[in-house]
Amino acid sequence: MKDYYSSSDFSKVPKYDAHTHYHTFNDLFIRKAKNAGLSLLSINTNLDFFPIDKQFDISQSLHQQYPQSFNFLGTFDASAFSSSTFVEDSIEQIKKCIAAGARGIKIWKNIGMTLKNEARQYVMADDPVFAPIFEFLEKEKIPLLAHLGEPRNCWLPLESMSTANDRRYFSKNPGYHMYLHPEAPSFEKQIMARDRLLERYPGLIFVGAHLGSMDWNLEEVTKRMDRFPNFYVDISGRFDHIIEQTIRKRNDVIDFFQIYQNKIMYGLDYFVSQNYGREWMNLFCKCFPHVYMNFLFMYLCRKIKKHWLFFATDQLIKSGGMQCKGLKIPKLTVDRIFYENAKFVYFNT
Repeated sequence: MKDYYSSSDFSKVPKYDAHTHYHTFNDLFIRKAKNAGLSLLSINTNLDFFPIDKQFDISQSLHQQYPQSFNFLGTFDASAFSSSTFVEDSIEQIKKCIAAGARGIKIWKNIGMTLKNEARQYVMADDPVFAPIFEFLEKEKIPLLAHLGEPRNCWLPLESMSTANDRRYFSKNPGYHMYLHPEAPSFEKQIMARDRLLERYPGLIFVGAHLGSMDWNLEEVTKRMDRFPNFYVDISGRFDHIIEQTIRKRNDVIDFFQIYQNKIMYGLDYFVSQNYGREWMNLFCKCFPHVYMNFLFMYLCRKIKKHWLFFATDQLIKSGGMQCKGLKIPKLTVDRIFYENAKFVYFNT
């Protein structure tokens, strides 16, 4: 007989948020998360607005203070791909991250979506310039988290997108709304380049961030999981896509999470920062950091609990203007998605 959780069990079980972005030395959020049984994996990312070195310094410091409950993934500067010492510099950066305790390395959507070579051609993930780096990761058994491409909605006009969250994000980030950039590689080309990596490096432990950018159809995710034994996904930032598909084909979604329960990790995908780009908000964060961190923790913890309840119970869940009953999958499956798979993939435990 299968065993299931109730809503009161949320605070009693360990959980791992395997996709956060922690951009401050303030540790209050980490301490509160630890007390709530929530461990964090902070993802260093090749962002335009927050330097890699600063992310590394924060992650290294906090990991030293909280080695069990705060871990991180390192990264390298892919935008320097044209440098004559790019490969050597990148591998040295990776070694530095691993020596500091990083559990893997992250690459981002600037590869394939914004980076261009001298001929003004987009540099894709399967470009030979990155080959020695992926070979190194495969040889050293260092996990790679890859955010390549975006939801298929990204190539559609706003009014045609399937989730309100995507409409909101791409309306605020037109530089990454590929519908406005028809010269850029298509959704299909982004996925094909990623799949070629999986073919070339079968021993590489590969995690596709955000359901591998195939959030629009879980059947596409299953095809890759069946084809590539070392392919995993996290669900970060794509909860509304899961809700949308559950409304249309609930039993198929349940089957997906039960059949592939060893391949899926939970992540919320949020920023813990004291710099949000608005002067009044930055001032508030700096003047009242504890008030702000307490508020942020309560807000995000409510979201994590809602997501957990969706998987663990059949309660009515609302998100992004949609609502449906939770999946109510067994305890063992919930635990794998919310805790054990992250430990296995990133810690090999």
